[in-house]
Amino acid sequence: MPLPASLYVGLRFAALSLLVNLAVLALTLFTGVGFAAFFVLNGYLLGREYFELAAMRHLPFPQAVELRRQRSFDVFIAGMIVAVFVAVPLLNLFTPLFATAFMTRMMKRLP
Repeated sequence: MPLPASLYVGLRFAALSLLVNLAVLALTLFTGVGFAAFFVLNGYLLGREYFELAAMRHLPFPQAVELRRQRSFDVFIAGMIVAVFVAVPLLNLFTPLFATAFMTRMMKRLP
């Protein structure tokens, strides 16, 4: 992936991650549903970004995004699995390896 494209994807992920986690913080402080919000919102975020990361190894960026949109429910459920992995202390250190391998396998199995 060329440097400008990878910078764009990385900065987009950082901005989205910041917004999602600020939303989780607000939900925790003001509504008390922070625990559930953590898994739902981070499941969405982690599924989205790790799936696109895996798909961009084999497809151009616009096609990777379109594939993620077409399979959004599957990607969300896979992201929830990654979010559970992130919530376990010490195990979360292996999140990049697990999530990348998991999403690559998922992407390869899609029709």
